[in-house]
Amino acid sequence: MTPVKSGTGGARDCDHWHEGAGFVTAHIAISLMYEQALQAVNPSIALPYWDVTIEGTYYDWNDFRTSSVFSDDWFGDAAPGNTARTLTQGRFAYVPVMTDAREYSAQYNSYGLLRSAWNNDRCDFRRWERTVDRG
Repeated sequence: MTPVKSGTGGARDCDHWHEGAGFVTAHIAISLMYEQALQAVNPSIALPYWDVTIEGTYYDWNDFRTSSVFSDDWFGDAAPGNTARTLTQGRFAYVPVMTDAREYSAQYNSYGLLRSAWNNDRCDFRRWERTVDRG
């Protein structure tokens, strides 16, 4: 599934995953693909569902990061305060970005990392951004 997302999310003509109306549809579609792959191995498995309306009900824009889903037991800090902007604790701590991605995908940056070509970040770990452009 990584080639599907990196191939269309990092396409030079358009980020088909993160800009515009396709955001929700694209992420739901790949989640369904993942769930169906899991169920091909074990039909009783279901992909966990995160009801984001809970955060919308109980938290406002300024404090949603205090939700339990952003604890180390779940997804981790929504906005790590370290200079690397990467998780340092929990199951997603120091998630590596694929290096030498030229052998794997048509989408990679100038450092050979599996990122969009315009994302010239050289950090070897997945980063989490503190701000979101709400357009």
